[in-house]
Amino acid sequence: MKRKLLAAALSMTVTAAFFAGCAQSDLNSEESGASETTEASETAQAAETEETAGAEETAGAEEGFSYPITLTDAYGNEVTVEEEPETIVTVSPALTEIVYALGGEDKLIGRSSWDDYPEAVLDVQDVGNIDLPDTELIVSLDPDVVLASSIFSEEAYNALTDAGIPVVIIKDETSLDGLTMYIQTVADVIGLHDEGEALSMDVCDQIAEVADQVQETIAGDDITVYYCMGFGEYGDYTAGGDTFINDIIEVAGCVNVAADVEGWSYSAEQLLEADPYIILVPSWGYEDFLVTEPYSELTAVQQGRVLSVDPNLFERVGPRNAEAVRTLFEFAVDANAVAHAGA
Repeated sequence: MKRKLLAAALSMTVTAAFFAGCAQSDLNSEESGASETTEASETAQAAETEETAGAEETAGAEEGFSYPITLTDAYGNEVTVEEEPETIVTVSPALTEIVYALGGEDKLIGRSSWDDYPEAVLDVQDVGNIDLPDTELIVSLDPDVVLASSIFSEEAYNALTDAGIPVVIIKDETSLDGLTMYIQTVADVIGLHDEGEALSMDVCDQIAEVADQVQETIAGDDITVYYCMGFGEYGDYTAGGDTFINDIIEVAGCVNVAADVEGWSYSAEQLLEADPYIILVPSWGYEDFLVTEPYSELTAVQQGRVLSVDPNLFERVGPRNAEAVRTLFEFAVDANAVAHAGA
């Protein structure tokens, strides 16, 4: 009973934090700057009379974002984007997905070798790896701004900035509550502020719908989950309690068996001892996982509660994390229903 209460409390805490992030995305860009997003222009002046206050506030909300914008990136560098970029290069699959979700693909003239979603991105110029891309190629493309992740190398950063190309290193999120701000930061940098607000709220609405359904169905049922990021001879890896995948699991109404682990490293022995009710395995390793010892001994394997998933839904921070939450929730509901039917 204590474990069930703890599981429910953790889920409620993560959900509350996520929706606090949703609320934060409604604030103006100046307020968001304290959370590593852009410093924006001030909001419109207050209405001169009570009769015109509502109209002027509405106009202010529409006109409150403008260039230039200045932000502090993941390296601690202060970066200024002087005007709306017409051309961009993204050196991160997650950031590229967000650009497409915002409708900014017409600006995209370069992407990393790892980008694979949506399929149309394969037609965009490949500029190389996410940490050390072909900087000479990027310079030749002459983008107005480059967006990169926290693993972007200092060597690549210096090469591009020395060539006069602004580089924005957007901090990788480690919790789900930062998702909306992550989206909004990309939107502000590339000139799609309003689209960023709309996309952020859409993601919030999708996850809110699942959260409501969790309370009506499996809340407190102590459904344990293990997310398999790697297994076999090269080691076992999962999502610890300090990862955003952990948040996805908890918002979906489940309990991460590795919640007490920091980072990604685990062991087969720990997994066998935990014997989770549900196991999520990336599609690339699903079939092998089912027949490989000692994993084949797990109850979830033997009773058919292992789900093959698209790892990019869970492992890339972006709008599709909402789909990851729903995917796990629906599988958990179905598995729970079968268990109760057999009780």
